[in-house]
Amino acid sequence: MGTSSKDIQKNTDIQQTIYSELGYKSMPFPFTTPAVLEAYGTLVGLDTPPAKTARVLELGATYGGNIISQALYNPEAQFVGIELSQDQVEKGNEIIANAGLTNIELIQSDIGSINENIGTFDYIIAHGVYSWVDDSVKDAMLNIIERHLTDNGLAYVSYNTYPGWHTMEEVRQLMMFANGDAEHLNHKDKVLRGKTIGSIVGSQILKYDNLKDRNSKFLGALRSVMQKDDYYVGHDHLEPNNDPVYFYQFNNHLAKHNLSYVCDVDLTLSMVRSFDSEMADQLEKLSPNNHVGQEQYLDFILDTSFRKSIICKSSHAQAIKYDLGNPDLVNTVPVRTIINAFTYETLFDEEALEMFTNDLVRDTFQSIIKDGGQFNMIEALALVKAANDAANGNDESLEDAVNALYIAMAEHIVRGGLRFLKTPPVKAYYMEGQSFVPKRFTEFVKAIADGGTDYIYGATPYNEAIDDISDEDLMFMEIMNKPKAKSTIIKSIKDKIFSQTHGTPGKNQQAMAEAFYNELTKRMEMLGFLDNKIK
Repeated sequence: MGTSSKDIQKNTDIQQTIYSELGYKSMPFPFTTPAVLEAYGTLVGLDTPPAKTARVLELGATYGGNIISQALYNPEAQFVGIELSQDQVEKGNEIIANAGLTNIELIQSDIGSINENIGTFDYIIAHGVYSWVDDSVKDAMLNIIERHLTDNGLAYVSYNTYPGWHTMEEVRQLMMFANGDAEHLNHKDKVLRGKTIGSIVGSQILKYDNLKDRNSKFLGALRSVMQKDDYYVGHDHLEPNNDPVYFYQFNNHLAKHNLSYVCDVDLTLSMVRSFDSEMADQLEKLSPNNHVGQEQYLDFILDTSFRKSIICKSSHAQAIKYDLGNPDLVNTVPVRTIINAFTYETLFDEEALEMFTNDLVRDTFQSIIKDGGQFNMIEALALVKAANDAANGNDESLEDAVNALYIAMAEHIVRGGLRFLKTPPVKAYYMEGQSFVPKRFTEFVKAIADGGTDYIYGATPYNEAIDDISDEDLMFMEIMNKPKAKSTIIKSIKDKIFSQTHGTPGKNQQAMAEAFYNELTKRMEMLGFLDNKIK
């Protein structure tokens, strides 16, 4: 039986109460961008829509914090967010209007009421929704993906999973029981009560060595929850719905809607052979030629509690390949062609270079890191050749190094040491007299600074949250509205910030303004807020 509209409204009211009482802010999630989904599809051999001009739909968009920043950095793409809360839609659309963004809109609707007029989308996102709604809404969500995803598009759905969530379920039930007679409390106080009682229960277990050993898993889960933000605890543990599923159950649900699993954002769950061939052999024996079955067994081994699944239409799934995760296939032409398709950024520093056993590969990554960390394979291969020449190496040593490089690339793509994108953000470095801040970035920061910060975060071009956007950022961006000489910018900084600072000598003002200039130009680079007059 489905859930009645009265029950849905009651659950929605509870969720909105949690949001308001616990200071909910809408987060950006870096693994939900069209560029990331495009890259993952390419990685497993799918022909995915170009991220730059994609149409993107988010289900459960709240205030729009996940897609507003994406719309800012991707002006040629179109974004639509669906959210049940009228209040959140209104506030989100107000931020969008104040930011002057025309390629995004939030629509108030429940998921089951979306009609055909909304059109089709290249990418559909549903982060933090599937496990927190009843079965009828889960079904409606996959029905939307089935009907509104383009034939070669990809969707992203995250959800809590068993077996790992069984232990978390114990913590949830403890906190629910602790608040069983506390209907008079608001949700903020219920979270505090749940955390307090949870801490008391944990402290009692810790008093006894035999209980501590027997309940170590529960203690770990309890400790993890106690350290989480109040909003997270209120959302994950005190909402009416929290309905984890086993991975295979999720896949069975996909099949009913002509959808297929592609891979997890955590590639170690999907490409286990890249780091443990013995385990992969055993998984193959347990579930021959069945990738879903193998991953389900892996979830039992790893005690997986959360998944971020990328899915596609079943008609598009035949092209899926997991060759990148097999070291024996990395140095074949098809896999090298895939690795060559991306622009990369290192997510490790020089201290981690010892993990590379080939000296030429180690020298190559050291050069890449010193040069800023972003590269493509043409550049990496040129560096390998230069390192080989400098070492007076021969063709054989070069071939060994190239093979080692591709194996290292595949390994660190899977393990998360490399960010890989087919459509990377345009990176503009500050150049005096040529760099400026385009108007759309200034309007966005102004919208955040003028009240939007209560509802959404700013974000980097990779959709990573920034929680410290300030009036100083905005002031500097307004100064940088067109290319200017360094001396002109520093004078403007002194006029705006230091002119009314009493008792500060002029020489100190100059030094402070120069330091401010140096810090903010680097910050504008990091935020991706720069463009250059000459390209």
